[in-house]
Order: sequence, then structure tokens, then C-alpha cells
Amino acid sequence: MKTRALPTSLARVVEELELRQPTVVTRSLLREISAKAELRLNDNSLAERLVRHGWLLPLRQHDAWEFAPAARAGRYSAGDPWIELRALLEHYPDAPVAVALESAVWELGYSTHQPTQPVLGHRSDWRPSRTLGARTVKYDWKLPTRLINGLPVWSESTTIVAAAERPAAQGNWANADDWLLQTFRAATPDQIISEAEHRNVSTLARLGYLAEWSGQDDIADEIEALLPARPPVTFFGARDRPARWISRWRVYDSNLPTR
Repeated sequence: MKTRALPTSLARVVEELELRQPTVVTRSLLREISAKAELRLNDNSLAERLVRHGWLLPLRQHDAWEFAPAARAGRYSAGDPWIELRALLEHYPDAPVAVALESAVWELGYSTHQPTQPVLGHRSDWRPSRTLGARTVKYDWKLPTRLINGLPVWSESTTIVAAAERPAAQGNWANADDWLLQTFRAATPDQIISEAEHRNVSTLARLGYLAEWSGQDDIADEIEALLPARPPVTFFGARDRPARWISRWRVYDSNLPTR
């Protein structure tokens, strides 16, 4: 066990952190607590001592640390896959980034398979930080995100439409029976159409096919009405794999499991 000392000079700071239980500690929070405790240590010295004694754990994000409370009985990380995202949002709460695709499906509760690597979506006019430690996907969503466990998460409708637009970025098509049906059931036709409007024809064709495959015939019919009379052929999956031809949508599918 990695035991930790608690010098008298740090006791009031750690006590305050234990009361607040922040997942991420920023430099501004340290300043606030230091002022309240009437410490004479400067920011750098205070942070360095807390790190050295195991109460703060370094993160990639500048001026942010993970708090390791006494309940962990040592200087151990909680293993939160989103700790770097939380640190980023502490500094930039309006950053245009959100939990996306299969990670959104997991956070929304529609999958039994947790992604091995976190997936984040970001808007096209924003460059994601290298500190995030996640796979990032560029996508301009329209619907509001949902706040889950303190994080912005794509809605069901955004996730479905994004998966249709960026199918290669969605990593769990083989388990679509596990997540796609539930996610479609939780989405409303109006929300899906709002997210899908003005997307390209290939996205709409794949989306209509996904709706039909998921048994959402009313949504499929609405999407079909947005397509031209004879849409171009669209591929859904790698072109070098065996594929099923779906004539209604003029889609070659090599992604979804056979039902």
C-alpha cells in the first residue's frame, strides 16, 4: 500500500478537499482553499507538496490534478476514463466537445459493452486537445447534449444520425442488436428528423436503412420522403467485404449482423 503523510501545513487544505470531494482540482480551487486556510504557501509550492504526498495526482491538462481522497487508502487514481475531459471542462466549460458514438451509447445505458477507448465528438471549428486521451470524431450536432455524471453526452438522436453519417467511426456495429434497437426506441421521430435534416443523401439513405432494420418504420418512412426519387448507391461498411444489397435504400451493407 502506498501510504501518505499529511503534514500540518497541508491538513486544512486536505480537510477542505475531503469536504468538497472534487474529482478534479484546479489551480483556482487551490487558491481559494489556500486563502480560506490562510496559508502562506504559493500556488506552485502547495500543488507540488500535495502531489508529492499523494493527495493530488498529475494530469495531462495544465493546472489540473485528480484528487485522491483518504477513502482510497493510497495515491491511486479512480480510473475514470473521462478524467482528462473533466479537467478540460473545468478550464473551458463551453468547449464544443461531448461524449460520442459508442461511448454515448454506453453512458446512455443502451450497451452492455463498454468501449475500450473513450470516444469524444467535437465540432468542426474546434481542435481537440491532445491531453484528452480519447479517440475524437469531428461532427457538427444540432440537438442539445445531455448532462450525465457531470459530462455532456450526445442524445440518442444525435448518436444515431452521427453513426449514419460517420459509420466508420462507430466501433460496435457487430453488437448492433445490443445497442441500436434500444437507442432507436428511446429517440423520437421529431428529434431524429431535426438532427438529420440537410444532411447529405448518403447519410439519409443509411439512416433510413438503420431505422427500418431497427423496426422503426415510421421514422424510415419520414426519412425516405427526404430522399430523391432515385438516390445514388451508398456503401455502409468496407467496400472490400461481402455486402447485402438493400434495394429500398440503394445501400450495400457489410456492417450490420444478419437477422
